[in-house]
Amino acid sequence: MQRHRVLIAFGIAWLSALGLSWWVYKTSTAPPAPDVVRIVAAAKDLPIGKRLEPADLKMVAVERKDVPKGAFLKSSDIVDRAVAVAISASEAVLPGKLAGKGSGEGLTALIEPGMRAVSVQVNEISGVSGFIQPGTRVDVLFTRVFSNGDAATATILQNVKVIAYGRQLDPAAKLEARDPKPTVATLLVTQDQAEKLVLAEQRGRIQLVLRNTLDGVITESVGPVQSGDLGTQDPRRQRPDPAPVRTVAPVAPPAPKPEPRVAPEPRPEDPGLKVRIYRGDKVTEEAFK
Repeated sequence: MQRHRVLIAFGIAWLSALGLSWWVYKTSTAPPAPDVVRIVAAAKDLPIGKRLEPADLKMVAVERKDVPKGAFLKSSDIVDRAVAVAISASEAVLPGKLAGKGSGEGLTALIEPGMRAVSVQVNEISGVSGFIQPGTRVDVLFTRVFSNGDAATATILQNVKVIAYGRQLDPAAKLEARDPKPTVATLLVTQDQAEKLVLAEQRGRIQLVLRNTLDGVITESVGPVQSGDLGTQDPRRQRPDPAPVRTVAPVAPPAPKPEPRVAPEPRPEDPGLKVRIYRGDKVTEEAFK
């Protein structure tokens, strides 16, 4: 009986030691509890121009070390602001993806302070066969045909951002089959550029030229390109060189012939003053000159 008790006590001690060893191992090797922060994320896909509502947002837990810079901690801070860059579901909402406070929604929210949005008419050619989309960058060429049939083309704007194509604001959105093909591109320009663009549409024809988004180089204008620069100018429209003007020296009128000189007639000799002197019966004359 005494031996049975010793075995039971030994078993309890062994189990206690085993349990204590397991507890020490778990507490010494288990990772610390993560430092979690709850941030604002999109509850669904949010398109460009969408005005945020409480139902569009949710809170997600993220470890503090993984919190994106500028992440919002309260959804009330961004309600009623518009989306400037498309946000996917469960993606963190960051300041760079939202328009400024009070900027409205839709296209208005995409117009940066000091800039203007102006629309130009495009077709299959001037719209680069539909490859121009919101977010792309373009140059604007202006072509004018003169009254004599000649034409000239010049680049009037460079590296201009397209913020809308038709009514499409999101470059990732796809047009449905029933939607009409866009015929208008909206460009983000300054006030001076907007005036130049509108005048160009009134005086001639414009063409959009697609460029790489990463290419921000602005080249200096070298002047308009004319028909003569292509080497295909119509010879019938070339004006012949004007014939040299032959200058003729004015002919002086003939000099008048000198009149013949007539020798003056000799004057009769002046006899002077004659005085007669009577002396008795003698008469004499004396001349005084």
